[in-house]
Amino acid sequence: MSETIKEQKLLETGDVVLKEIWRIKDELSAAYGHDVDRLFAEARKRQEVSGHQVVNLQTKQRKAS
Repeated sequence: MSETIKEQKLLETGDVVLKEIWRIKDELSAAYGHDVDRLFAEARKRQEVSGHQVVNLQTKQRKAS
């Protein structure tokens, strides 16, 4: 696994929160074969089963630049 220089520096400083977030991210990615489409398909299934909308970026209003 290759890490960016920024990631290496943060790991060296002992940022425990970031280490845990990266560990979870890597674990989730590996669980779905590092395939974003599979990961989001599963998230959509969980959303459907729960009956709660998790994320809908289409309804977000963006500020005009």
